Amino acid sequence: MSGMTLYQPWAAATALALWNKLSQEVSRQLGLNLEKKVAAYAQFLRASGRPFALSTAWTETGSFSSDYDYVIKIPNAHLFYWGGSKDKPELGEQLNISSPSQVTADFIVLNASTLAASTVLGFGHNTGTKEITFFHDLPLGLIQSCNGKAPDALGIKTKADLSFDEKIKYGKFLRK
Repeated sequence: MSGMTLYQPWAAATALALWNKLSQEVSRQLGLNLEKKVAAYAQFLRASGRPFALSTAWTETGSFSSDYDYVIKIPNAHLFYWGGSKDKPELGEQLNISSPSQVTADFIVLNASTLAASTVLGFGHNTGTKEITFFHDLPLGLIQSCNGKAPDALGIKTKADLSFDEKIKYGKFLRK
């Protein structure tokens, strides 16, 4: 596989297009101000798995373990608080932090200083584990390890390497 894939990712080719979709979704939430709308959408994402979202925990303390525990690293990560108004969310103040414990509100994760230059869009949740939800597939280059092993030690298959049965089993994860 070429990375971590979503069942039904949003049909958007860039972080900017994903941002436009995310900001529309947030502005549709109930709430008298932007903070309440962002919190409402964050709760919607965390309430149960969404086929268009990949949820992760930024910190190990309080996070759950599963059969596959991944470590994801976003090079050149830039974090921003939400800004704008309840009807027109925007990127707000850029965070200058060295630890997840310094985050005090929901936030946005990019891998560049602007939406136009970024290839990553994450919605950070101000929870105990500082969860981050991604709205796109994550390329293999962002995966540092799975169960403590580097990706190249895991025998990862390309689409061409899959058997007929594996293609059926993983069909919803394969991109054309």
